[in-house]
Amino acid sequence: MPLDGFISDKYFFSPIISLLVESNSKDAIIELIKNKHKEELENDILFEHKKNDLFMWNIVFIREVLAKATFKESFSDLYNKFYMKIFKASTIKELQALELEIASKYLDLLIYDAVVTDTFIVNKILQYLHVNIENHVSLEKLAKDLDISMSYASKCFKGKMGMTIMQYSKKIKIERAKSYLLSTNKSILDIALLLGFYDQSHFTRTFKAFTGITPTQYRNNNYL
Repeated sequence: MPLDGFISDKYFFSPIISLLVESNSKDAIIELIKNKHKEELENDILFEHKKNDLFMWNIVFIREVLAKATFKESFSDLYNKFYMKIFKASTIKELQALELEIASKYLDLLIYDAVVTDTFIVNKILQYLHVNIENHVSLEKLAKDLDISMSYASKCFKGKMGMTIMQYSKKIKIERAKSYLLSTNKSILDIALLLGFYDQSHFTRTFKAFTGITPTQYRNNNYL
């Protein structure tokens, strides 16, 4: 039964979490949750309200992660483990720590254990690109780090994904940029450098090529 006067977490009604999960933005999600926790303490959120929210977040995160990829393991045990931890918690601080644990665990699984295709080498390349999303990535370095030839990596990846490795790398960087533009106050230049672009101009050109608008226009049009 819902509590009388229950006010649910505002982020249930915002697309920002889905956007951040879509771009594997673990750090941004954790930072958002920590800021939310400060607001909860300042506003003296009721324990039962927070517990109800966390039961819902356990469902939200597992659905978001499973919607994006498949996995070799079942998540029922993990879901039930978190459910019981929430059920047994006795303080707001415990619930807040659990929220960070839940988000971190599901996102780590998504980044490191997701099976996006049925081709092993393509999955390894995808994982590499997501893990190194905030680094400058070259085809030569990727092939060396994964101990495969550049030609083989390129052929396998384009055959399965329909685009080159570098095109995909830019695509996910732009998706991550979108989440930074909406969830942080970082400048356009800071975001560009953080994601391994040479400068703001290079970042803006790439962003517009993928989205049809500039980063500034995207932030102004969508900022929540």
